[in-house]
Amino acid sequence: MYGKGQQKKEEIMQTLERIPGGTTCKVHHTGNRTSLPLRNRKGKKDCGTQRCRNRFLSTVFSGIVPGFLIKDHAGEPFNILTDKNYRFLLGSYRKYAELMGAKAQHVPGRNVGESINQLVYDMETLLKDNAGVNIEQNGQRLYFNLWKYHQWGEYTLYYFPVKFVENLNPVLRRIAISFISGMAKANGIATVLDGEETETVLDWIETADRDEPEDDVRRRNALVRSYRSGKIRRLLRRVEKTSYYKNLPAAMRKYSPQDNWEAALLELMTEGLQFLRPEKPIMQYCYDPYFEEEPDYWPMGLDRQIRIAYDIHDIVTESLEEQYNSDRQETYDLIPVTTMEISPETDSLFKMDDDYPERFFRWADRFINHISNNKEDGEE
Repeated sequence: MYGKGQQKKEEIMQTLERIPGGTTCKVHHTGNRTSLPLRNRKGKKDCGTQRCRNRFLSTVFSGIVPGFLIKDHAGEPFNILTDKNYRFLLGSYRKYAELMGAKAQHVPGRNVGESINQLVYDMETLLKDNAGVNIEQNGQRLYFNLWKYHQWGEYTLYYFPVKFVENLNPVLRRIAISFISGMAKANGIATVLDGEETETVLDWIETADRDEPEDDVRRRNALVRSYRSGKIRRLLRRVEKTSYYKNLPAAMRKYSPQDNWEAALLELMTEGLQFLRPEKPIMQYCYDPYFEEEPDYWPMGLDRQIRIAYDIHDIVTESLEEQYNSDRQETYDLIPVTTMEISPETDSLFKMDDDYPERFFRWADRFINHISNNKEDGEE
């Protein structure tokens, strides 16, 4: 599709491990991501101190390691491996074992560091596959944080394309823009314009030397200009900020769909009203169980996997997908996670009662599939 002048860029964006079936956004149908929680990184069964969010607990302590570690907090050093922290963690472990109806079995180490390290192993042994456990820091306090992945949906990237609104009549267009704007704002979802890599992709599309007809070059450059300062940019910003109705549900009920495609759209938006006032926005489920303070590569956050786009079929979005595939070769994807901090006063077991991410993805699968197709294709 592209000429030799593009070779260097393709080497950068080439994917070593492609998503089955094609590009990340176009295929939409991949296996359950929870079965591969850390692709290109660690296996699901890799438990123990590797999951600790404090790097000082990522190795086994030997007898010559002192029972303390100096950390910085608010600009001041302090001792974090203390007997007080050990007793807090030990009390948390014993309390949770009691709630599970299990016997707490713990043999202290030769120093505080080894004892805390052993407690992490004891907690993971207690939990088995019911939940993961990290040891984390809040000020000068260490605590256990339990966590578990939610189930990802069918799409690999959740890019909500808004090009479809251009073909709607003025009333339905205002309803659709208001709905997507409200859904995005309520869940902390940004547009592709806010992505750090977007400007790089636009530069490449505009400046790469291509062996193709001049008409194609002009169309590509016009598309780039539209993303930077034209119609596409204005539409994405309008969707990002605009709501035309104080009572959107009433406006949706009042509107009479003119064909089957519009009826399906209204039905999906009505179902999606639950995502306009979430107790916990989808972006707040972004938690990295394998967090490192200074990683070689940062993981792929939810902000890069869930976005508002213009058209999932244009070269800009396709190039953003290729860039995503390239970047993720060196790291792993973050998946929505529910966590629970435990203490010696914890009075309930960790449960996955919250299914908001699952409901969001199931709905988004159908909504994106519908708005990605031309309105005329859905008419009868």
